[in-house]
Amino acid sequence: MIKLWSCLVNRAPQVELNIEQIEQRFVNCKSWEERYRQLLLLSKVLGPMDSQYQIQENLVQGCESDVWLYYANTQLLVDSNAKIIKGLLVIVLASFAQDAENTQITFSQTLDKLGLAHHLSESRNNGITAILQRIAKLS
Repeated sequence: MIKLWSCLVNRAPQVELNIEQIEQRFVNCKSWEERYRQLLLLSKVLGPMDSQYQIQENLVQGCESDVWLYYANTQLLVDSNAKIIKGLLVIVLASFAQDAENTQITFSQTLDKLGLAHHLSESRNNGITAILQRIAKLS
C-alpha cells in the first residue's frame, strides 16, 4: 500500500491509496466522460506541493503542463498544475508503491484496466513517459 504524500510539509502528511482502491473508483464508469470525471476526482487526493519543492530542478522536462517530481529516501512527491495530470500522477504513485522496479508496466496495465489508455492525447502520453523515465532515473 502506498502512502501518498499530500505534499504539505506541516500537516497530516499521508493518504493511503493503492491500485485496487483506484480501480474500485472506476468500476462503474461506463463512458469516457465518467472516467474523466473520476480522474478529476482522483486529482483531489494530492494537495498542493510545498513551494520549497516546486523548483526548476524538480520540474519534469517533456510535459506540456508543469509537473514537479521530488524523490528522496524512497519517498516520492509529485504535483502538477493540471488536474488531469494530477489524477494520472496518483496512479503513477500507486504503481510505484506496488512495484517500484516495474512502475511503467504497472501504470500501463492499470490505465488499460481503467479504460483510460486510448483516451489520452499524444502529448499527455509523452508527458507521462517523461515522468516515468524520471522516476526510473531517480529511484
